[in-house]
Parts: sequence; structure tokens; C-alpha cells
Amino acid sequence: MSQNRRAFIPVILVTLISVLLIAYFFYTTSNAPRPHQGIHPPNGSHGMPHPDGKKGFDFTLFGNIAIACGAISYWWFLFKKKLASPSKPLKKVAKRLYSIHTYTGWAALVFIIIHGGYYLITDFHNSKIFTGLAAFLLLLALALYGWLYKRVRNKFMRTSHFILGHIWLVALLIHTGGFFIFMVIVTLALWLIVRWVDLSAKKTVSH
Repeated sequence: MSQNRRAFIPVILVTLISVLLIAYFFYTTSNAPRPHQGIHPPNGSHGMPHPDGKKGFDFTLFGNIAIACGAISYWWFLFKKKLASPSKPLKKVAKRLYSIHTYTGWAALVFIIIHGGYYLITDFHNSKIFTGLAAFLLLLALALYGWLYKRVRNKFMRTSHFILGHIWLVALLIHTGGFFIFMVIVTLALWLIVRWVDLSAKKTVSH
């Protein structure tokens, strides 16, 4: 195996670890005893418990912000080929996304650390911790490959970054569900608008 192809080895290892964590999540949830009616889940699974029983700040917000930041980073893939679009607004947006997608990716990692760190402390026995750890490991590897690609530019680093990004999306879908699906719908709607604007601009130029 060439030295460049060795860039795939960490990708394979991180993916295998993440798959094992997700598999263990499904194993524990399928074998967990069903709760009796009238028993509520611990407060730590949703927010900071108060002595009077009311919930405080909901740390799932940080997880949702991380997903939103990740979506903005992913939009760069949608706009990448639009740098050559005849539409000036599309080209401008594409350039802006290119300039910020690294920062939004690191921001996603920071917010996930805050989100996951809180639940590791307050709700460690929640089985969703395993899917959260899988998503975190994938995002960490994704960020590191993005950082390395700027310094060691070769197609294997870029491909590894691309592959990890899509595996991370699968892990997020399993871990989060609701808000992730909402961002998928927003992304699809955005892509349809981008295609329509691009095609309209091309027709205008051709005429």
C-alpha cells in the first residue's frame, strides 16, 4: 500500500469503531426492559434538573446548533460546482461558503463537545451515549482530515474527508432524528433553488 493510500486506514478504523458503538446501541435498546407506566425518564436525559422538579437549560440545543453548523459546512459541496455558474449571486454565495465552511465545521465540533460532555456527566447510562460517541468520533476525524488536507493536498485526503462527512450524516440520523431530518429537508429545498437559479442563468446566457 502506497503512503498516500494509508490515509484511508484511520478512516476505516474510526468507521469500524463507530459501527460497533451504533451496533451496541441497538443491542442495548432491543434488550432493555420496557419501563412501567407512570415512571418517567430521569430528568438528566432532557435538561438540568431543579430541586423543585422544573427543568433548566436544555443542552440538546447545543447538539442542534452543531447539526446546523454541520449543514452549513455540507452546503459547500452543493455550491462547489457553482463557482463557474453564470449566476453572480450563486458564485458569490459559493465563495462565501468556501471561506466559512471550515469554521462552521470546527464550531460543530465545539458544540458537540459541550452537548456530549454534559450528557456524559448527567445521563451516562442513557444508551444514546453510544450513538453520540460514534457521531463525535466521526466528526473529530472529519475535522482533522479537513485540517490535514490544507497542508497535505492529495486526492486521498480529500476523498477521506468526503467519505467521513457522509458517514457522519448517517450516524447523526441514528442519533438525533427530528432536527437532523428538518435540516435535510432545508438542504434539499436549498439545492432545488440553487439548481433552478443556475439553470435560469444558463438559459439567459445562451439566449
